[in-house]
Amino acid sequence: MTSHNNIDPVGSRDLDDACFSQSFTLPPTARRPAELKVTYADFGHRSDDRVLLFCGPLMGSRFVLATKDEVARKHGVRIISADRPGFGGTDLDAPPADRVGVWLEIVEALLQHLSIKHVSVVGYSCGSVYAMNVLLHLRHLLHPTRPYVAIFTPWVHPSHSGVSTLKAAGLLPNGLVGSFDRVLQFVGSLGPALQYSSILSGLVPSLSRGPDHLAPGADQDSVAREESLQRTMFRRIMDEDVRGVNQDALLLLKPDEFPGSWGTWGDYDTLVPLLAEAERARRAIADSSAGSGTPLPLKVRVFFAESDRMIGTERAPTWFDSCWRPEQRGDNIDYSSVTIPKTTHDTIIDLRYGVFQQIFEDMSS
Repeated sequence: MTSHNNIDPVGSRDLDDACFSQSFTLPPTARRPAELKVTYADFGHRSDDRVLLFCGPLMGSRFVLATKDEVARKHGVRIISADRPGFGGTDLDAPPADRVGVWLEIVEALLQHLSIKHVSVVGYSCGSVYAMNVLLHLRHLLHPTRPYVAIFTPWVHPSHSGVSTLKAAGLLPNGLVGSFDRVLQFVGSLGPALQYSSILSGLVPSLSRGPDHLAPGADQDSVAREESLQRTMFRRIMDEDVRGVNQDALLLLKPDEFPGSWGTWGDYDTLVPLLAEAERARRAIADSSAGSGTPLPLKVRVFFAESDRMIGTERAPTWFDSCWRPEQRGDNIDYSSVTIPKTTHDTIIDLRYGVFQQIFEDMSS
């Protein structure tokens, strides 16, 4: 593994920097008889106290947040972003039924490898499924007194959203759904005119831009640098393995052939009561432990886009919010959601809209 301990706290780095392309190998286990190579990015500030674990979108590349490096360092935040199986240099062998379990194994082993004790968790689109599993099964990895989870445009199954972008794919045989990587590679070979069209909406962030809108407090230089790197970032993603998108698409659709592919909880309406009970138990233990400090409630912040072709802007946000209503989440989860003006499913994480800066500030406070 290449280290980058002595970095310039505010200078800029390009995508060839070693911090964006590191790797480690998990040894075989009883469930997984072969070694598992994992590629990951470890960038931003060198803080061990404010660490962001990123669970990426359907195109789950470690490069997705690379353009946030400079801003993260200014806010004292370290970002860990691993390639899921079938992306980058991470080995592919993880079908839909196994992907969540393998992801949890990667997360725990990677943080131990890096000697990181606690993280805040950010999920984006498809990554919301992976982030919720981290929250449920690896809750001990969140900060003990200020646990924080943020979700951008959470994936909502078409049975709740009514949006046909992937619902139509749910009617196709798995063999056809499992060919998205070929579509991506074909579109990527057509050049910039088509690379950034709506063909890939929801797969890779920031393939197209909306009206020029700059949120209050957004740094124009940082925004300009990010936008100058986006096409290069997309090409870098496409130059590596993207076959994992096939298995992730099947996971999102929850076909009958892969029961339980989201994990033990099935969907958000059954997940939230499980989280509420777990948080109640944690609070009871903390209250009975002298000198342990009183933890803040688990903070869950959700950001919806003003325009969203993947989940829509009406049924899905309403249903998702209802899963977190007070009687479901209890007293130990602090939940709120907001719709970010001028954003789409693809652009909501762009620096010009200010949401990531807000998350960094929340983590630093």
